[in-house]
Amino acid sequence: MIGKILITLAVIAGCMMMLSARAKPKLRTVVNPATVRNRKLMRNAAIGFMVVMVLAAGTMIYLEVDQRSSIVTVHVINTQSGTTKSYRVKKNEIHSDGFTTMDGVQVFVAAIERIEIDPQ
Repeated sequence: MIGKILITLAVIAGCMMMLSARAKPKLRTVVNPATVRNRKLMRNAAIGFMVVMVLAAGTMIYLEVDQRSSIVTVHVINTQSGTTKSYRVKKNEIHSDGFTTMDGVQVFVAAIERIEIDPQ
C-alpha cells in the first residue's frame, strides 16, 4: 500500500517538474558588437600567427635541406703518420664512422684517423 502511494507521489512530482520546465520563457540573448569584433580580431590574429609560423618553418626546413646537400671537402688525417687524404662529399653523407664520396666510394675512418671538414 505504501509503495503505491510512493509511486503516485513520484509520478506527481515528475509531472510538476516537467510542467515547471516547460513554463519557463525562452530568453533572447543580445550580442554585444564589441565582443563579436574582438572575437573576429583574435581569430584573425591567431590565423595570421599560424601562417607566419608555417612560413618560418618552411623557410628553415628549406635552408637546412639546402645546407645539408652542399658539397664540402673532407680531409682524413692519420694521427700517427700525419698523412692527409682529401675527398669531396655531400654534407648529409658524413657520419661518425665514415662517409660516402661523390663518386660513390664508402670511406670508413679508423680510430687513429681524424676528419676535418672544409666548407667550400
